[in-house]
Amino acid sequence: MPQIHTVLQGLNTSTSEGNLSYCGVTLLRGERTTLVDVGFQGRQALLIERLHALGVEPTDVERVVLTHAHWDHSLNLLRFPNAEVVIHRDEYEYVQQPTAGDWATPAYTQDILRRARQVTTVSDGEELEPGVRVMAVPGHSPGSMAVLVETPTGVAGIVGDALPMRAAAMAPVPSARLIFFDEEAGERSARRIIDTCRFVYPGHDRPFSVDGGQFHYMEPASLTVVNPPRDEDGTVRAAISEAEVPFETVVQPIARRRA
Repeated sequence: MPQIHTVLQGLNTSTSEGNLSYCGVTLLRGERTTLVDVGFQGRQALLIERLHALGVEPTDVERVVLTHAHWDHSLNLLRFPNAEVVIHRDEYEYVQQPTAGDWATPAYTQDILRRARQVTTVSDGEELEPGVRVMAVPGHSPGSMAVLVETPTGVAGIVGDALPMRAAAMAPVPSARLIFFDEEAGERSARRIIDTCRFVYPGHDRPFSVDGGQFHYMEPASLTVVNPPRDEDGTVRAAISEAEVPFETVVQPIARRRA
């Protein structure tokens, strides 16, 4: 049975100068050494360090599964030269000609995929290996998908941004936070994840469990901020606010909206 390791927790922390938005990276040790999502260059050194601590080098990674092809989940792809890249068929087709105005899917995404050792497209329900299959969860993007892993205590879903954080599951209408494709599909996909998964590894939060409408974190988290802005006399020009911004789904102009 595949083992699941959190390599990097997802993060979505707002600042007065924009979001610190890092995707989670998850390691599966089964028949093959698999990473689900790989993040972008701002976290590359930490990713390699954390993999090394788990006894995995970049050349050891045999498969990378992209929950979707947005830049923050995919730009470290070529750091894993021996990996087969697995992506949903609809996502692969979309990145060949992204909709104008889709800032999350740069035009060069197709070039990154073209440079990968091998790209394999899959569809809903396909098995990657015993105990591991994919589930289509479109809405956030055309071909978003979750990786479902059978465990002794229930299904674990590595779900990307189809359900990006615990707050998204707790919302009156669960959904992705950002919708680039289809609002209603995003809501259906979020509900499908909650109905299917006992454990959720979200795109921009730490893993949480699903238990009768309750959602509980499975891992502790911490964040240390270094090198804050300072004046010449050393005065720190930064502050921490404990205010919590309510969860809100934001439908991008390019997406299909609820009728």
